Amino acid sequence: MHSNTFTKTSDVFNMDMTFDVADIQDKSEWKERAMAEAKAIHSKPSTARSRTLNEIYETCLYGHAPEQYLIETGWMDDERPYKDLIDPQGDSVEIKVTQKEEFVPYVLARCQTAKLETWRNYPDIVYIFINNKRETEYVHEGTYLWDAYLRRYMFVE
Repeated sequence: MHSNTFTKTSDVFNMDMTFDVADIQDKSEWKERAMAEAKAIHSKPSTARSRTLNEIYETCLYGHAPEQYLIETGWMDDERPYKDLIDPQGDSVEIKVTQKEEFVPYVLARCQTAKLETWRNYPDIVYIFINNKRETEYVHEGTYLWDAYLRRYMFVE
């Protein structure tokens, strides 16, 4: 674990980050960031997986909404390839979005797999949002911190 992870308070982990797409001020930046990642994904057959650029772009838009919102509230873009954000305390974090709360265990299992592939340098902190793709609200479901001893992400209470 990063040593500065221990300096976080439960207030930082549990702050309410639920938002509506209408709260995003710079929609052009959101769309540009999503398209840049979509093009990077689409450029390699192994990551494109037979999807069109537009299909990948729609997925990136969906996943980048919380990133853009958090950038606009003081977080920083992690400009390394396939990395998400740097939180206000300087920690690299992963932002995940899923359609239903029932899917959270699956999302966490994918994060765990990525974390155990040490070459990925996957973050210790994961923030999960729920959005059903029909509405514009993104609900902050929870924050998860990597437990190196248990080798899994644990919900931060």
